[in-house]
Amino acid sequence: MARFLAVMLVAVSGHVASALAADTVASRRDVPIGGYQFPPYVEMDIGGGPATGLIIDTIAVLNAAQDRWNFVFVPTTPARRYQDYAAGRFDLLLFEKMAWGWSAAGIVMETSRTIAEDGDVYIARAEPGRDESWFDDIASRRIAAILGYNYRFADFQNDPTELRKRFDIALVNDTAAVIALVLRGRVDTGVVTKSHLERYLQQHPDDRERVLVSARFDQTNDLKVLGRPGTTPSADTVFGLLADLQRQGRLAPLWQAYGLAPMPLDKGGQTPTPTPPVVPPSPAAAPAPR
Repeated sequence: MARFLAVMLVAVSGHVASALAADTVASRRDVPIGGYQFPPYVEMDIGGGPATGLIIDTIAVLNAAQDRWNFVFVPTTPARRYQDYAAGRFDLLLFEKMAWGWSAAGIVMETSRTIAEDGDVYIARAEPGRDESWFDDIASRRIAAILGYNYRFADFQNDPTELRKRFDIALVNDTAAVIALVLRGRVDTGVVTKSHLERYLQQHPDDRERVLVSARFDQTNDLKVLGRPGTTPSADTVFGLLADLQRQGRLAPLWQAYGLAPMPLDKGGQTPTPTPPVVPPSPAAAPAPR
């Protein structure tokens, strides 16, 4: 009889614990985080499967680290993100930059301190006698770049027609295609996101000796958390959660797995920085799609 009661007590306790855990998850408030195709941060499945990437994994870590909010990924596109944000489809973005169209569109956002540093570098097929000087005059080369992105060498012009007038350029949809064109000798040089290149080389170590990577950057990016003013959690609060995770040693392996070098995240006396509004562009001037 005593054994029966003990078994029943364990069963009831397990049921209660499960119910409490379910109630905890249910009591969390959903917080939508927007994201779009931008490897290695977000990689959309063209077959309709779930998105993958650093932002997806970061959301999972954030959800496991606290029980107040349930961060939910909301897919958008580079061109549609401004309208989706205005429509209230999401309140936060991770690894984003105000210069990627938000300021130009006159959108006010709160920005955190930098959470990661990345940038675009030039690559070429490694050949005897070829060195850094190969990248001295990019405009004279046949270039592979990603359609819709803004590059310093092109004065941040992203209109395909204008780019093709000014450069001998092949515009493709992702970094993997840029690398493939370079390695096959179809172009002289390519422009790729450094973190995605590093992840590619981790997955294809035999290609490391076949790729010449520039020491210079086309542009560098201080990536931040962007948040809707007045929303909870704020961009600063999310930064604080990430800083706590870094202090616990949980961010560095994740960042490194996606080709990023971990950087110090010091909460200090950080307060959210509202970005002042600017005059919106005319309808003919589309915001930068990245």
